[in-house]
Amino acid sequence: ERFIRASEYERAHAGVWDITLPPPPEYGIENISNISILLFCLSAVSPGEKMLEAARHVASTLKPGGMLVFRDYGRYDEAQMKLGASRGKRLSDNFYVKSDGTRCYYFELNDLRRLFGEEGAGLEVVELKYIRRVYGNRSEDAERRRVWVQARFRRPA
Repeated sequence: ERFIRASEYERAHAGVWDITLPPPPEYGIENISNISILLFCLSAVSPGEKMLEAARHVASTLKPGGMLVFRDYGRYDEAQMKLGASRGKRLSDNFYVKSDGTRCYYFELNDLRRLFGEEGAGLEVVELKYIRRVYGNRSEDAERRRVWVQARFRRPA
């Protein structure tokens, strides 16, 4: 059998955790991870000190030499442009509330460098780039222009 269950080898662990708070001690996740993934969740955290603390908490899960993989919403995404044109949706610069009540921050690359780099969470920048895509809907004759930020950071050995 080629399929290996993670539980048999205890290599994968999962748990619910509010990243704006320090990792729960019972999880035992500080300095435990070779790879941590942060996908479309930091954008929901209020910009400023709360977001910086969340970045530091996630970075604390990494072993020396461990990698953080990140993807989230990028500045000038079409969704941001629509929210910016809507009355009462803007909470602060580049931070909006969506119609479902969730909040969303739209990142620039320098935001990530500041949050996760030496001045923030103390990680080394390995990759930092924008991902841009245009999606077409032929039935509506419409296009959507999406922008994401993608990054990889390494905890110094």
